Amino acid sequence: MLTVAKATFTLKGFAATTMDDIAGATGMSKKTLYKMFASKSELFRAMLLRSLPQVRFSHVETKGTPIDRLRLSLKHIVDIALAPDEIALHRLIISERLLSPDIAGIFAEVIFELGAKDVVEALKQVTIRPELRDQPIKQVSEMLLGMVFANDHFRLMADNSYRLNRRMLNTRIELAIAMFCKPA
Repeated sequence: MLTVAKATFTLKGFAATTMDDIAGATGMSKKTLYKMFASKSELFRAMLLRSLPQVRFSHVETKGTPIDRLRLSLKHIVDIALAPDEIALHRLIISERLLSPDIAGIFAEVIFELGAKDVVEALKQVTIRPELRDQPIKQVSEMLLGMVFANDHFRLMADNSYRLNRRMLNTRIELAIAMFCKPA
């Protein structure tokens, strides 16, 4: 049902989507939908929370050093954040932020706050460079994530013809790790 809600929000936009639309698309009554979710905003939040386990990667098991685990974690989050359906959702949030300011706040809470926890945990396991040690670890994680995928994310958001260059993305991950972490 939350997958259908995500597709409906992405297709119609948050403001234009009604609970009737989602109820109809899922084959349930509007009354049943309102028993599950008190509002459209609550449904949107649940939809984002459902996708959070995909973003969370603390469960990722890998042999190797903490840097190896950080590398794998960064690749995992990039694969999710830069996926076409996620880019479509991000476009929706940006385009509707004035009509529906709630959705931007919900997105920020769920993705930027809860989603960033695993990056923070991964960074706690590595030795970061001395210049960064006095900075809050959450801020360091935000800088690391920004360096890794901000350019590609922005390009994907703005240019439908843009295609990811995986080799360049992997190089960027390696360079970011080298800039933020002391070698193992």
